[in-house]
Amino acid sequence: MERKKYILIVILLLIGMGSNAQSKYDKAIYDCYVKGDMIGWQQIIKLAERDVVAERSGQFSYKSPLKTSLINYYYGVSGWLISQKENKQVMEYIKMGEALIEKILDHEPDNATFIAYKAAFKGFRIGAGSFKVVYLGVQSLNLAKKAYSNDPMNVRALIEMGNVLYYSPSFAGGDKKKGIDFYEQAVKELENSGSTVNNWQYLSLLSSITNAYCESGQKNEALKAYLKANSVEPRFLWIKENLYPKILQLRD
Repeated sequence: MERKKYILIVILLLIGMGSNAQSKYDKAIYDCYVKGDMIGWQQIIKLAERDVVAERSGQFSYKSPLKTSLINYYYGVSGWLISQKENKQVMEYIKMGEALIEKILDHEPDNATFIAYKAAFKGFRIGAGSFKVVYLGVQSLNLAKKAYSNDPMNVRALIEMGNVLYYSPSFAGGDKKKGIDFYEQAVKELENSGSTVNNWQYLSLLSSITNAYCESGQKNEALKAYLKANSVEPRFLWIKENLYPKILQLRD
């Protein structure tokens, strides 16, 4: 209990340093990602949810900046919980994320960002142990393709195309090389837009690229991606502890 109180106090202090609700939470989320503090991440979600409830309704309340950020936070914690095999808990976040996504798509059915998010959450349902693997897989692939078709430079669409292609089996249309290419393009778009500072998704992408090259035995490319991630955020211990040793074991 005392640890939770301490974490909450630290988060509140971090939030108090910013100039608006969205950037305050995003910086705190980024710091949690760098430190691997998913307890803190979930505490921030609670604070963001509280503020969303308190938001005034208005013409564009279905897609406020904070709601958009909250979907992103649900996205991040869902992937982590699946890796921890916390399937029951992750389904709660998946359902809340999908509810926000659907409200936005009701008003903006062609929005590539949220179509791509919808694709991602279909994938999370597979990861959480759904028996509808083939059905959900096809839905996720079609949604990712639709998002990319609607906006080929959309970062979220590029990421989900990369995920679908990289993690799908070849008989279902998977292609690891093409998946990496989409990841690389997403990185370029983030860098071109100047959206890399305090962006946990940017670090996550660099980690995904490092891991993908590592798994395919491309030592030079894996090392290049690792060094880039390390230069962006030297405090990011996960990539140092989990991927760097694997890279060193690869043959030149």
